[in-house]
Amino acid sequence: MKEKSKERQKKKKYNESILAFKKELRALSFEPIYGESMKDIITRLTVKIEELANQYGYSVEFPERAEVDTEGDIYYFIYPITLKTKTGKKKVNIHIQYIMYDQNQWIGMITSVK
Repeated sequence: MKEKSKERQKKKKYNESILAFKKELRALSFEPIYGESMKDIITRLTVKIEELANQYGYSVEFPERAEVDTEGDIYYFIYPITLKTKTGKKKVNIHIQYIMYDQNQWIGMITSVK
């Protein structure tokens, strides 16, 4: 019987919490990103997310496309990124709002992280 209990203990799965990573992503919402185009902002934001993930020892997979909704000169994007942690994969949805202002200048900001 002791052998079976030892086997059960070995089969336990360990999950890694990404709560701290998500909190830091939410903190980025207070740092709007300015650029000449949405592509410029997306590139800068991608670099920031990758740097943050590297600090935690994660790697990030970005989607080829994002869900998009528009309302005048305001664009709402949802990026479903995948984090590869030491113990598995975790999905995070990052909601970003892009706004055009002042002659084709853009601002992008994270509005929520789920």
